[in-house]
Amino acid sequence: MSYLTDQDKAFFKENGFLVVRSALDSQIVAAAQDVFWSHVTEMDPDIQRADPETWTDKGYQTVPCGSESEIKNLVYEDPIFTMAEEMVGQGLLNEDGGVGPHVNFPRPGQKWNPPKHGHLDGYHTPTNGVPKGTVGQFTLGATVYLSQVEAQGGGFTVWPGSHKVWAEFFRYHDVDCLPGGVAPFNLGDGHEFTGQPGDICFWHGMMTHTAGHNVSRNVRIACIARLRRKDLEQIRYDFSEDIWKYWEGIN
Repeated sequence: MSYLTDQDKAFFKENGFLVVRSALDSQIVAAAQDVFWSHVTEMDPDIQRADPETWTDKGYQTVPCGSESEIKNLVYEDPIFTMAEEMVGQGLLNEDGGVGPHVNFPRPGQKWNPPKHGHLDGYHTPTNGVPKGTVGQFTLGATVYLSQVEAQGGGFTVWPGSHKVWAEFFRYHDVDCLPGGVAPFNLGDGHEFTGQPGDICFWHGMMTHTAGHNVSRNVRIACIARLRRKDLEQIRYDFSEDIWKYWEGIN
């Protein structure tokens, strides 16, 4: 039995992302939430899971628990990994990797300011740890929510169709010509992924994205994985006219 329909795949091909609601069982989500909050309170004892007043104005943080089995299994087990293979192809993705929790703490009282632009991952900036002169690449992103994320709540934001723009762009430009991974042209408006714990957003590896501004009262907890084809190093510079050349499940 397949998880994704032909309509799901067609939507992904056109827009570069796909949201699947209630993708994960509530017990799996609860186990991951427990691990996440235990690491957060160790990092900052002032942050209390049951007290939203302690969440405000903590900024944007990553929590180093992405290698814990309860977190990794969100993506690298059935059903989400199976869904990913239904798009990329059976047996073609690396079956292990981190699923880093990214936390967008609330800043209530601030005016909503939708992000004007996003970025492609893997490009050097002064603060992201990517070495100068290198470009990291991956095949398919997966963003799983462990919290309720409402509109203007710091949701993971994508630019629909940007995967097709970049596929054309890199046919004529070197892959390392993009400082910070930010487009030198207007890609239009972003789309904020809102949802409940256990919802997932799949997104193409060449999808412009960012985190929105969180002016809600909820903390946004997103576990983000970047899945790679096993042969990515051999094909990473092949920007074919057919953007889906290496997506056997989509074709």
